[in-house]
Amino acid sequence: MFAFVTAPPSPDHDASPELRVEARDPADLCWQTDVGLGIDVAVDLARPQRWRSVAIARWEEADPELLDALIGAKARRRLGKLRTELLLSGRSRGKEDKSLVLASPDPWLRVAAIDALNRRLQLPLDQALVDAERGVARERAAETLEPGPVHERVIGEALVIARQAASGFADYLSTLADSATSIPAELYAGLERLVDGYETLRRTVVDGPEKELAKVGRTWARLLAQLPVVNRYSSEEASGDDLQVVAVDNDALTSLVDPRQLPARVVGIGRAAAEVRMEEVRLDEGPAVLVTVPAYGPRLPAADLADRLLVRLVDRKSGKVHQPAMLTLVTGDEAGQLGADSPVFARVVPLHGSSPEDLRADVFDVDSDVVPAQADSDGALLRARRAAAVLREWRLAMAEARLGDLAARHRRLARLVDVLKPDVPDTDRPVFDGGPTLAELADLAESPDTGHSWAATMQGPGDCLVAELAAAHAIR
Repeated sequence: MFAFVTAPPSPDHDASPELRVEARDPADLCWQTDVGLGIDVAVDLARPQRWRSVAIARWEEADPELLDALIGAKARRRLGKLRTELLLSGRSRGKEDKSLVLASPDPWLRVAAIDALNRRLQLPLDQALVDAERGVARERAAETLEPGPVHERVIGEALVIARQAASGFADYLSTLADSATSIPAELYAGLERLVDGYETLRRTVVDGPEKELAKVGRTWARLLAQLPVVNRYSSEEASGDDLQVVAVDNDALTSLVDPRQLPARVVGIGRAAAEVRMEEVRLDEGPAVLVTVPAYGPRLPAADLADRLLVRLVDRKSGKVHQPAMLTLVTGDEAGQLGADSPVFARVVPLHGSSPEDLRADVFDVDSDVVPAQADSDGALLRARRAAAVLREWRLAMAEARLGDLAARHRRLARLVDVLKPDVPDTDRPVFDGGPTLAELADLAESPDTGHSWAATMQGPGDCLVAELAAAHAIR
């Protein structure tokens, strides 16, 4: 890792951080988490046992105890020394291109890894379960801090997230109690861990009864009274859940979704077909295109996510980017009128003199800072889509294996290798930056204990989410 130091700090809070420590190697599965007090941390889901980067906006405002919990006292002192040396030198920017060892605290890495999976993992996850685990993980990270203002702030954030997820978490437990005949042991253990975390958070509330959190415990007790716990699946065949393919009209102009540009589980992302469709229409102002992209799965995305999607037309030849337009979620009969049998995001976008054959429709989240790809053949775009596909299939395969279905893991990973072969003919070349090779994936299909680093992506901070186990259980 190397450190960048900027001194003196800029008064602009949107400026570069005063200190930043970052790994050198390229990676396609990174995401950054704000842990508060001007400190951002990032993990690479291909190597979740270590920090990918740590950024400190204002050194003087950063809490030493929180920094020690995140990166260790030795690294904090080294960064402080670098900053002092730069200030004394009179230079405006410095770079320490030497080995800088950061601590690897599992509780905090787990917080960042869950946030990264929430952003990157294109699986049909129950969002309440994801958020419940985000809240519980923050409570456990808070246990690394001494009682005081910073500890209270982290616990407060954990409570906010856990409360918001409580109703959905309880609904999941209630549905499981009413519809299932048994609970796989691994899923039971994960749910129990989350329920215990909710009970710990409930005990931190001293100003009155905590109805939202207590509801989870009551529903859990009802579920345990109704369902037995089993160690393995009894079925021998998986449901045949294939790599997601989004059907499109072959006569329409199409574009690929860029998973770097928007959160997971908002729009459909396939492997064998482009998802974004453009059809020529005419407005009073002149020629235009109707842009549609399918929503992800049967559940509609939350309003705070659905209301943040935009589309911009990009000229495939010049790279010129047209003015973005907000997409609208269309359902029911209105979606049917657009030729869709499920919810879609849609918008009519003027062409402004361009030919639709020369344009790529780029769908993105309002906060995305990724430069739009000029063409669907863009190497970084295709690499990001392969990374999303591998992350999805690998983690689902391992969740299925954790629930006892080892054959499903083999079938899923073998199928993934077959799907990727046309894009990655060299089996010894990484499928994406930081990822495994096809040869390694083929080995992992036979056994996860190959010694390859990719097998460690689901250990420690990268361990299975409860929501992943629930998703694997649901597809049976």
